[in-house]
Amino acid sequence: MDQLTKPATDPAATERLGFLANGGKIGELLRSLDGNTSPLGAPSDWSPSLKTLMSTVLPVKAQIVLFWGPEYVALYNDAYAPTIGNKHPRALGRPAVENWFELWEDLEPLLRGVRETGETFAAKDRPFYIERHGRGEAVYFDVSYSAVPEADGSVGGILCVVNETTERVQFERRQAFLLELGQALPSITEPDQVEALVLRRLAEELNAPRVFFAENLDANLSPALQQSGAQATPLQRYNAEQNALLLAGRPLIEQGTENSPAVAALHAPVVRHGALDAVLVIEHDSDYEFSDFEVQLAQETAKLAWAWITHARAEVALRLSSTQLSAMFDQAGAGIAVCDAGMNLVRVNDHYCEIVGRSREQLIGQSLYELAESGESASVASACEYSLRNGRPFENTRCHSRPDGSVVWVQNHVTPLLDDQQRVAGTICVCVDISERVRAEVELRELNESLEDRVATMVAQREAAVAQLHEAHKMEMVGQLTGGIAHDFNNLLTPIMSSLELIRRRLPDERCAKLADGALQAADRARILVGRLLTFARRQTLKPQPVALCTLIRNMRDLIQRSLGPMIEVVIEIPERMPTVFIDPHQLELAVLNLAVNARDAMGESGRLRIVAELNELTGNDCPGLGAGQYARLVVSDSGCGMDDETLRRCAEPFYSTKGVGKGTGLGLSMVQGLLVQSGGGFAIDSTPGKGTRVSLWLPTTDAPVACENPEFDEEVPRAPRPTHILLVDDETLVRDTTSLQLHELGYEVTEVDCAAAALKLIDEGLRPDALVTDHIMENKTGAQLAQELRQRMPDLPVLIITGYANLTPSQISSFEVLAKPFRRRDLADRLAQLLSPGAPTDSV
Repeated sequence: MDQLTKPATDPAATERLGFLANGGKIGELLRSLDGNTSPLGAPSDWSPSLKTLMSTVLPVKAQIVLFWGPEYVALYNDAYAPTIGNKHPRALGRPAVENWFELWEDLEPLLRGVRETGETFAAKDRPFYIERHGRGEAVYFDVSYSAVPEADGSVGGILCVVNETTERVQFERRQAFLLELGQALPSITEPDQVEALVLRRLAEELNAPRVFFAENLDANLSPALQQSGAQATPLQRYNAEQNALLLAGRPLIEQGTENSPAVAALHAPVVRHGALDAVLVIEHDSDYEFSDFEVQLAQETAKLAWAWITHARAEVALRLSSTQLSAMFDQAGAGIAVCDAGMNLVRVNDHYCEIVGRSREQLIGQSLYELAESGESASVASACEYSLRNGRPFENTRCHSRPDGSVVWVQNHVTPLLDDQQRVAGTICVCVDISERVRAEVELRELNESLEDRVATMVAQREAAVAQLHEAHKMEMVGQLTGGIAHDFNNLLTPIMSSLELIRRRLPDERCAKLADGALQAADRARILVGRLLTFARRQTLKPQPVALCTLIRNMRDLIQRSLGPMIEVVIEIPERMPTVFIDPHQLELAVLNLAVNARDAMGESGRLRIVAELNELTGNDCPGLGAGQYARLVVSDSGCGMDDETLRRCAEPFYSTKGVGKGTGLGLSMVQGLLVQSGGGFAIDSTPGKGTRVSLWLPTTDAPVACENPEFDEEVPRAPRPTHILLVDDETLVRDTTSLQLHELGYEVTEVDCAAAALKLIDEGLRPDALVTDHIMENKTGAQLAQELRQRMPDLPVLIITGYANLTPSQISSFEVLAKPFRRRDLADRLAQLLSPGAPTDSV
């Protein structure tokens, strides 16, 4: 019944679609093409030239696409369909712009050029960007675009014969990349440089924002890697499934989602000996999709690069090991000699040459037997030779006569070096000079009767050394305590001085202002005293400056007199018109005080201390160690007991002291001498027993004026331009409050906090100060550490660190300005003005 009701095939229609007979799957699709959905209409209505062309194109096994008419309607064969992926079959019979829109700006000018000129366009490995498998990718084709004429001679369409070459192009590109690396890497010996080159080139090749190696540090942290200081990236924690995938040598691709890290990452593993040795990681934004080309290139590059990195590390380790062995050989405390199989010396170290009394040139090539026979009997040498030939080590002790006639006792340990066949390939001889031990044994036997006296002497010497060490430790502890106390005084003096300055500026009458001035002068003197304490504690470095010698010594007179006592007369004779000297004033004060104390101990209860100064013009030979020029000679002399020649010769040695236990460290004169030498001056001492001691200090002079120690309280100070916002950090409430008031008076806007954590919190909340003023010593985090952390966020942030110590190291202060406590209003104003606008004019108050 079905056969009877089925409509008969229209012979005319079958004849009109005959050109699709051998069209394969595309032909079947074209048979059912709805003429209403295609600009070309139904296939049966196509022009004869188009039908003829399609009957030719459809059976061809080459990839062919035909863009027909002014709308470039796409018609293609079965061979071409896989080339466009999921664009098929919707692209069949539709205008090309609808399905090739992502590359239409590239494709349309090519098609239009061929249509308008009639000239064929051909290209090899022509790149296109196409979306055909749900994502965009770069593909390559060999193309030939030709115009197809209609019956009337006009161009009906463009016949495109294409051949996709993407795999070949990408293969050649990978090979070229790997070949370039293979040619560049052999010339690089440092592993970090190998890694840097590979990662840089791969990032450029793939246009990746971040490329790095993560490695198994437990397996790869070799001595060479440790020595290089390289900051290796450890492997991340992979789950069991990911780890199994990587161990199988397959890449892992992590795609960023809303619930995972906002990056897309490709992990290319390097597996050695069944373990995950390293992973090459390439990171992109979360919506990035890695192509097969990128995956294959990453895998091949990871294996090649890691092989070179491990090879370079092995070479570095080998060089390091060789260097260490060579250093051990050359610097060994024992003499070492290496012989070849014929027992001829091939290598010796300096200590061996010293022991045997011959140069290396004299020893190389000489037989070890001949050298031994010079001090041993033939029977002993024969026994040694027999032991060596049988591969057995031996030891002996012998007396050796050097060429210069001196005698040395040597203990030898000789060991044969065996090859893989257990044959003697060489010999190594280690010898130790035991002459001192032998002589000590002889002396011990000779002086056995006096053993008790010798032991007593040694015990006494040891006790003296222990006492001296104890004294040094005690002085160090006193210095540390003094430094701590001085630091605390600085913290106390800072708010005192700041408060006094603020009060003085607000006092209504002159009498109260004079009282405040007096208090400020006393605070200044206290500041100088604290500076001396810090100098005593060795907590501040030398700060040479122009100094008026007359003023400095005169101001010390009371301190010197109190140190000496009322029974000792102090005479100071220093001309008022003496040139200024260039030296650290506090260190010079300490030096003079040390000399005064030494003089007091030498004079006893009464005597005379005389301090005089004169100007000398030296020619270069007047004082050893000093060049020609003008010097001020400061002489400190006493009427004490003086020193004999032995004591005078050793008096400036560190820890040498003639005082009793607990009365001195022996560092006074050595500190004075060190100060003068470090300052470009000189030191001389002469003494006569019973007539006293005279110490001469040669001080370099300068034409620079003396800095003003006590500036006027009402002087104008720089004022910062408005508006200027200061972030003030100090854990001392009094210091912070007074400093804040000073800053407000100077015209600054101030935000104050009591710790580094609070400052960082304000920065995180959006505070952007114009400058940071911070104390250095605070709990949990120092001011320098806070400043360094803020500099990472605000690289141009001006920083002023306030500290009670003056010996911050360059690594601590970095590029920061430092202001020592206690400070005056002018000190703070000058430093901030210089910090915020160096060289620019400022307002004054």
